[in-house]
Amino acid sequence: MAKVLVVEPDKAVETSMPAGMHGQGKVFAAVTADRFPLELHRCELEPGERLAIGPREADTVLYVWTGGIGAGGCSLPAGSSVIVERGASEIIQAGFEGAVVLVFAGTEAGRGEGGHVHLLPRSRVPACERMSEQSDTGGAIHADSDCPSCEVWLHENHFSGTAPPTAEEAAKGVHSHSEDEIIVVLDGTMRLGGKLVGPGTALAIAADTLYSFTPGPEGLSFVNFRAHRPGDIRFVEGPSMSETGIWREILPRPEYLEPLA
Repeated sequence: MAKVLVVEPDKAVETSMPAGMHGQGKVFAAVTADRFPLELHRCELEPGERLAIGPREADTVLYVWTGGIGAGGCSLPAGSSVIVERGASEIIQAGFEGAVVLVFAGTEAGRGEGGHVHLLPRSRVPACERMSEQSDTGGAIHADSDCPSCEVWLHENHFSGTAPPTAEEAAKGVHSHSEDEIIVVLDGTMRLGGKLVGPGTALAIAADTLYSFTPGPEGLSFVNFRAHRPGDIRFVEGPSMSETGIWREILPRPEYLEPLA
């Protein structure tokens, strides 16, 4: 398995529907189980097209990147999310603008009983413009691994634009996480070494792998997925920190809607 994958959007291959999904639209495989312990597919739906998710063997998280969808009697514009736990199923339908939906999943069942669907419209997503008084980094939490029936994690971060870092600044940002993760650039650019990557680029990073990034000149927004509860963020230069602890100090838990019967 790869330690780090960087997949720009034009490198994601159009493919058939993943196991446990069927319906309309185009599907592009960005990160697959033969290369990494997590999966990411990008589903592009024309207006009115429908996509059924589940039942699947692992919990699945959908993030509405552009456009909007309907699911379970709820309208879900861009920035909304859906969790389809293992053993559960849900149908989404693209709205008048169509939709691009990011579909994240693990490759094995997580802890928790499964069997539920959670809907989180954008207006209900816990979010803040500044995660601390010393930072202008914004954040939002879609799934906090605290649900009794699933342990998936999905958060957003939003950064202002910056110039290329000095060597000292870059060294301070080198860190690792205790779980496998997938990051998808939503807007702006991410600087990886001397290269800038743009919207739709996916980074798959194995647990305990050291890496760093900085925002590009126009800023950076991304989502970050884990299949299991995050542990510590470990910095090469600095103390380790509890990731769930950081977020719980800043934002409340998401309050989901359940699909209408």
